[in-house]
Formats: sequence, structure tokens, C-alpha cells
Amino acid sequence: MVAAKIAIFLDRDGTIIADKNYLKDPNGVELLPGVKDAISDLKSARCMLFLFSNQSGIGRGIISMDDVSRCNLRMMELLGHGSNIFDAICIAPESPDNILVYRKPSPRFIVEMVEKFDLPKESCYMVGDKESDVLAGINAQINAILIAPTKTFFLEHQKNKGIRVFPSLFEFSKWLLGKASR
Repeated sequence: MVAAKIAIFLDRDGTIIADKNYLKDPNGVELLPGVKDAISDLKSARCMLFLFSNQSGIGRGIISMDDVSRCNLRMMELLGHGSNIFDAICIAPESPDNILVYRKPSPRFIVEMVEKFDLPKESCYMVGDKESDVLAGINAQINAILIAPTKTFFLEHQKNKGIRVFPSLFEFSKWLLGKASR
């Protein structure tokens, strides 16, 4: 078990499930390899988990909040920990043309949860596969983690900035739990 209060803010598409443009059908939800084990290990270690997902399709009128909720419920079903797996969920419905409120790279959701749960920032991690995810973590002054399964220019750019990069959520969870047990 992990002694310190560790909080992980997880992007959804490309981090937990396969990234499919404007996913609206729950039957299209596919967990990425190793994610179920990663989430189980993090939950067993009593890490706090937060879902933080940009869903611009809502703001663009392509999908509805109900579509997103149904896909999230399917994802939680596949993860196997019930619908209360996340300590809080933030779905940012703004399109890129809207004023940023919760849409990453805005740190607003992270800042609100850090305050609400009295979380030590040094034990908080924003984990995602896009630059906006990394920037949300940086903007909130917490640890930013990039999930990048393939070698890309962005991956090299982030390594040069000192951002930790992992090929999967599973590899990140192994590193984090190994670090926490020391």
C-alpha cells in the first residue's frame, strides 16, 4: 500500500481507451493494452483517480454529454471497478473556439480537486497523450506525464523539457508504484 496521498488525473482517449474521433457509441469503447491492470494496481495502492477529458465534440454539436456519459459507463464496466472508480470526473465540453473554462490546457479542474481534497502537488500527476494534457499538468504545477506509445518528434521534444514519457499507462503505473514503495 502507498503511504502518501497520490492523485492521478487521467485523460480518457488515447490514455485509457483507444482514441476514436467523437466516440458516441459505447460499443466502440476499447481499453488500451494493460490499462485494466494499471487501474487495478493504482486502486489497490489507494491512489486517488480523476478522469479529466476534453470532449470538444459536445461544443461542436457532434456528440452529446449523454453520449460521453454512456461511453464512460462502458469504459468503467470494462475496467471492472464499478461506477465509483474515479474520485471525480471532469468532462470539458468546450470546442477549441470557445473560451477555456475546463478544457485542457486549463488547469482549473486539477486546481479545484487539489484544493477540495487537500492534495500535495508533488504527489499529483496529470497523465495523457496530448500536449494539452501535459500543459494542464504544468499549468497546475503538478507532475506532467506523457503517454506516447511510438517515437515521435513530440516525444523527443517533451523528453528535452524534462517531462517523463511512458509507452503506456501500465508502464507509468509500474514506475509510480515502484517509486512510491521505496
